[in-house]
Amino acid sequence: MDLFGKVPYCITPYQFTHYSYVALTEKDIVIAISQTGTSHQVVESLRLAKKAGALTIAITTIANAPVAEVADIPVILPECKENVDYKVVGVIGQLYGLWMVILGIALANEYINDKQAESYLLEFRDLNQHYKAIADAAQQWTFDHIDFLEQFTKLTVLGSGALVETAMELAIKSIEVQNRFSMAVDTEEYLHGICAADPAENLVIMLADMETADYSKKVYESIKAFGQPVIYFGHNAPEGNLSVKLLDSKYFSTALFFPLVHGFIVAWAKIKDYGADGAKVFAFYQDRLKVREETKK
Repeated sequence: MDLFGKVPYCITPYQFTHYSYVALTEKDIVIAISQTGTSHQVVESLRLAKKAGALTIAITTIANAPVAEVADIPVILPECKENVDYKVVGVIGQLYGLWMVILGIALANEYINDKQAESYLLEFRDLNQHYKAIADAAQQWTFDHIDFLEQFTKLTVLGSGALVETAMELAIKSIEVQNRFSMAVDTEEYLHGICAADPAENLVIMLADMETADYSKKVYESIKAFGQPVIYFGHNAPEGNLSVKLLDSKYFSTALFFPLVHGFIVAWAKIKDYGADGAKVFAFYQDRLKVREETKK
């Protein structure tokens, strides 16, 4: 929004293929992200976008993946080591790839100049240099608090602003590597009804960056006052919570929270040897419903 003065539309492939694609024109750009490049709905999104005349870009890790073959512009970013676990390899790399594509579009259309583009790239570098330290801190905190965490069978993850998607990432990874019921909710949406749900054996996890910290701490104190178990992840967290020193990044705080949530949830699963049962359930549905497309050899 800031770079282009336009409102971007962020949507799931399912929603896109079922109705949103009809509004596309030849003046639109559709960017699809798929780590394996084989998700059927992502591939179909690109096909429908091309049919409507939109320019299509695919960001993936495999050169001969279906999304790379369908897109007008394939961006291949080999999986990167992310110092947490094989289950999250490549996730943050794809995110950096998205940001770089957006910067490239902005630079080519003179929304930013070379100096501004270089400044953003240097910020990416600085953020990435903190990745391992944040992941290590999150894993150590998890090890120290494992007995407390094991009291709960459900997780509700709260995040607002740039951290809405990060909250979803934590919830999904919890399901995948722990087979635990988890859900992600915008902090405001939680306060508009979900907070009234039965809190038995449910742990609330709050994610807060510098932009949302003041309000999030007020919400945290209210949840505590109600008697609901809650922990706070972020910069300058209350005592006993997971406090990680975060760089002051206006746009890219996600890059600081992904190693935090990955380090936390993967460490928890490892300590208790959960065995990724949720991943087996995912695989069952993917195979039965054929939600993946074959990658050519």
